Amino acid sequence: MMDSTLLNARQSEVIDMLRFPLTLLVVFIHMLPFQQQELTSTLSFDNLYVFTTELVSHHIGRVAVPSFFLFSGYFLFIQIKSWSLKVYSSLLKKRARTILVPYLMWNLVAILAIVFKNLTFEYINLGSDGGIEGLKKASLFDIFWITPVNFPLWYLRDLIVMILLSPVIFYFLKYLGKIGLAALFFIYITRIESDIPGISSTALFFFGLGSYFGIYKINMLNWSINIGKWALSFAFIFLLIATYYTAQDQNEFWIRLYAVFATAGLLYLGNKIYDKPHLRTRLLQLAEVCLFIYVTHLIYILNWLKGGLEKLSSVITGPILLIAYFAIPFICVLIIIALYKMAKQYIPKALGISLGNRNYA
Repeated sequence: MMDSTLLNARQSEVIDMLRFPLTLLVVFIHMLPFQQQELTSTLSFDNLYVFTTELVSHHIGRVAVPSFFLFSGYFLFIQIKSWSLKVYSSLLKKRARTILVPYLMWNLVAILAIVFKNLTFEYINLGSDGGIEGLKKASLFDIFWITPVNFPLWYLRDLIVMILLSPVIFYFLKYLGKIGLAALFFIYITRIESDIPGISSTALFFFGLGSYFGIYKINMLNWSINIGKWALSFAFIFLLIATYYTAQDQNEFWIRLYAVFATAGLLYLGNKIYDKPHLRTRLLQLAEVCLFIYVTHLIYILNWLKGGLEKLSSVITGPILLIAYFAIPFICVLIIIALYKMAKQYIPKALGISLGNRNYA
């Protein structure tokens, strides 16, 4: 049996290793519109393209954000033994720096990017894409909170709300334990939504699950190792069923079940990767840039690459189109890594502040 200190250290490294693959999955999620495209049984390359892209972006990718909520809930509570106003105050101060500041700054960067792009295009007579008009019509509350102008930051918005609610979550799970966790699962699987921006069933359940492990000091890696094979087996079954129901009402129920079991088995997979030294080293190095990828990829970088693909799709078909679908997220990430290295070299202080003076949120 591994010593608990070593097991906790291994768990932290496994989680750090998983950050880059999960962040890459987020980029793949944003390769497609949010609306699913219906699958057909006709044998053609177009249908193969739709099936493959739907499987990756709208199904497999659904494990990414729940996993980040799980990790965040766990690390928030793992060091807390008892609750107090002093603990809460300290927690809010720290998270204001590591989460709230990046949230506000990168939404502001997105606004400036929209303004700069549209003014530039108007100046050279290429016309506006309507971005500035959309900003003018929306309130600051709309673009910074209701639907963040840098859309992927909805995750940080929900995380901010979970942190604000952390005393409620702590006492709820401390006194109700597994019953409380089961209640959060019921809310998630039945899709009971509050319609309040920042309080989603996904955030409540997966942040709550991580919080449960943190509050009761349960090592998530050990838990995942024990159930990993079964969890991944069920995840695969639910993934197949969800894919079968693509673009149908039943899809969301099955994809949520997939997300639960895939997240449960994720650290088991990470533990397998951990035993491959070269891959482990590379993934741990890439963990540093994950937050930067997350906050920047939709600020024109991915969208411009997708726009190029859309234009090419009228001329290229067959395997090249599918290759382009898989290549674009990697090209996007490589561009962002280059920008990160430049920023780290020339404006390290500004970069550090914008990322909460830490490598990830």
